[in-house]
Amino acid sequence: MNDTSMSLELPDGRQMGYAVFGDPAGAPCFVVHGFASSRWAAGWMLPPELLHRHGVRIIAVDRPNYGLSSPHPAGGFRHWAEDACVLADHLDLNRVAVLGVSMGAGPALALSATRRDLVTSTTILSGMPPVGAREKWAPASRGDALYWRLARRAPWLLQRLCALSASMMARQSADDAETLVSRVARALPEGDRAVFRSLLDSESSRAAYLADVRESSSQGGAATAGDLQQYLRPWGFDPADIDGPITLWHGSDDPKVPVALARRFADSLPRCTARFVPGGHFAPFEHGDEILRDVSDGARATG
Repeated sequence: MNDTSMSLELPDGRQMGYAVFGDPAGAPCFVVHGFASSRWAAGWMLPPELLHRHGVRIIAVDRPNYGLSSPHPAGGFRHWAEDACVLADHLDLNRVAVLGVSMGAGPALALSATRRDLVTSTTILSGMPPVGAREKWAPASRGDALYWRLARRAPWLLQRLCALSASMMARQSADDAETLVSRVARALPEGDRAVFRSLLDSESSRAAYLADVRESSSQGGAATAGDLQQYLRPWGFDPADIDGPITLWHGSDDPKVPVALARRFADSLPRCTARFVPGGHFAPFEHGDEILRDVSDGARATG
């Protein structure tokens, strides 16, 4: 695994970490990672052979308080979009696709809403949609359901739990990597377990996964606790106002983001192509060829 990590100083002095994967001359695509993850997620979720096959250059960005990126004093999805525009200017990108994974959906869509002239296409994989403050819903995963309850009722306890989890994951990734991978796999539903193991079938992808674990927890658990709380607040924009193309991929048995929420969200978007596929939260990654072909085709179509 080659370390392609870089850090950009933003106008207010904060840092924005990112890593580049794939075809150096390919169609650029910002990847926004999900919960408890980092820029290195793209290194194991999107195999390099697929990136080169479809001519895609991934710029995977650490969200605030993850990896190399500083916390944002205000937070909010639109603030991330503003930072991403600075990165696009820094990299001399006039057009770029954006791909949001899980809880990276909000920031990815915020960029599409903020800079319609910049974004060629938007892809959301197992994305968390907006939910009303009083809306009753729960993921099938008991652990995730507990985290969401704490985010609503006891955020102080959630922060402690996230900090403890981050510390444990970081320690295991350094001391006993094989045990960590096995433990994570065993905790997944059967369908997700199979996809997870297939994604980690090479030495380079396993190295990227371990780097992802280390970087996602390098600043403690504040970012993970903040993710949940942020999704319980208004987004600051209406995704239904996005007039560019959006492709949404979602597993029909996703234990983290109920498919009913994803279906309703897709119906609210004016130019959405929704692809509901068998499987769980990792199900979209079984369709990497199609996803990256769409990204590449979208870049060519918009020139």
